[in-house]
Amino acid sequence: MTRAIFLDVDGTIMQAGRHIPLSAVEAIRAARARGHLVFLSTGRGTAELHGELMDIGFDGAVTNGGAFASLGGRIVSATLFTPDEVARLQRYLVENDLHGYFQSYDQLFGSAELSALFAERFGAAGLPGKVFHEPHEIDEALLAKLVFVTDDEDAAARALAELADDFEVVGGTIPVAFAASGEIAPRGVHKGAAIRSLLTELDLDARDAVGIGDNWNDVEMFAAVGTAVAMGNAVDGVKELADQVTAAIDEDGLYLAFVRNGLI
Repeated sequence: MTRAIFLDVDGTIMQAGRHIPLSAVEAIRAARARGHLVFLSTGRGTAELHGELMDIGFDGAVTNGGAFASLGGRIVSATLFTPDEVARLQRYLVENDLHGYFQSYDQLFGSAELSALFAERFGAAGLPGKVFHEPHEIDEALLAKLVFVTDDEDAAARALAELADDFEVVGGTIPVAFAASGEIAPRGVHKGAAIRSLLTELDLDARDAVGIGDNWNDVEMFAAVGTAVAMGNAVDGVKELADQVTAAIDEDGLYLAFVRNGLI
C-alpha cells in the first residue's frame, strides 16, 4: 500500500539549519524505493530549498507554510495575499518597527538592510544568509507569506494577536538569531489544508498519510494525517498533540519513526 509521508524541514530533517543526519537521508530514500511518496512540508519557500536537502529526492512539497502544494514540478494548489492585504502588512511592519520579508512561490523580497541583518545574525550562528529581491520588485498579486523577525518579544506577541483575526499567524518559526519571529499567511493557509489538497489529488485517505514535525506550524499537519509524529526535540505542546513521539533529530529520530510505522 502506498503511503504519503509529509516531513517538516527545520528541526525534523535538518538540524540547526545546516546538518542533515545520514540516517534521515537513508530513511527517505528507502521509503521512496518501497513505493511510498515523500513530501516536504515546510514554512520555507522554494527559494529557500536547495543544496543537500533537495539532493535527497522528494515527490513534491508543501511550501510557504501551506500556501503552495506541488506534486513533482506541478503546483496543485496556491493561496495568495490580495494586493490590499500586502499593503496593510507593509504598513504594519513600518508602523511597528518590525523587520520582515515576503515570500512568493520561488522568491524572497526584503530590503538591503534586512539582507545585511540576516547575513550578520545568521553568519554568527554559522548559517547562510538569505538572498532577497528588492521590495520595489514585488508583484503584490503573487505573494504568499510574510515572515517577520524582531528582538522585541512583546512586539512579536502583539503582532500575532493584532493580525490573528484576519490572517493565519504562527510564532517562533525562526528559532535562531532573533529573540522572536512569526509567520503571517492568508486566512485558511496552513500545512494541513495543502496536505489535504495533495491527498485528494493522489486519491489517498488521511489514514494513508504520516506527518512528522517539531513546531507549532506543524499542528495543522498533524490534524490532516492519520499518523502524527512529533520529534523528540519538539516543543512540549506539539508533542502533546501528536500520536507518537520519536527520538530527537540528532538521535536518528526520523529514521526510527519510519521504522516504527513500517515505512522502511
